[in-house]
Amino acid sequence: MKITFGKGILCCGCKRRFGSRDIAYQYKETCLCNNCHSKFMRYSDEAYFEVSDNVEFLVPAFHYKRLCRKIFLDFKFNSCEAYGHILGMAMADVLKNRDDFSEYSYIVPVPVSKKRFMERGYNQSEILAEYISGVFNIPIYNALRRKRHSAPQSTVKNSRRAENVKDAYETIADVTGKNVVLIDDICTTGSTVSECVKTLQKSGAGKVCVISGAYNVRMWVDRTIHRFI
Repeated sequence: MKITFGKGILCCGCKRRFGSRDIAYQYKETCLCNNCHSKFMRYSDEAYFEVSDNVEFLVPAFHYKRLCRKIFLDFKFNSCEAYGHILGMAMADVLKNRDDFSEYSYIVPVPVSKKRFMERGYNQSEILAEYISGVFNIPIYNALRRKRHSAPQSTVKNSRRAENVKDAYETIADVTGKNVVLIDDICTTGSTVSECVKTLQKSGAGKVCVISGAYNVRMWVDRTIHRFI
């Protein structure tokens, strides 16, 4: 879409410029306009995800569809760091009234490999975690490290995603007896968060729940970690 030049803040969705009255969220010179925000499909607070592999529960903020999907992809793969701050604000707004997290001690972002961090310049899950940490007043704790680089999950067949991240993480901080909120950007098959949870619990963590920015519901393939009801 052609960018409209002129005064105002540039929307990360429609690429038009807006004044403050038309803005839902703003980070520096980037915003999400009210119209684009209205196109985000959020999950109901009553939506329930049955989980396995020792995950207490999964809470996604948005459906991974249409405009939301486009903005997440730009944030993750096209070096649009500011978009992550916008998404973090939107996530925090969706989740702010939940009371499920009172017994959790730390927020742990899913880490990226050193190679991926050097390419991108940031860990997308850590940016989202900043806003979740603020709304629930739970400190961020970088307790996990990605110890080996592998292909992006988005490029791997669903049937091979668990294998792609197997033994890819290690715990680098003390989580003994601590309940942890794991933050991931996008959840599709759950292979990444499942591996992270296993790693945390092998190191003595207590309860682990998961917050994802977006959830890609694929009813015909989602069999490994969660089932949408």
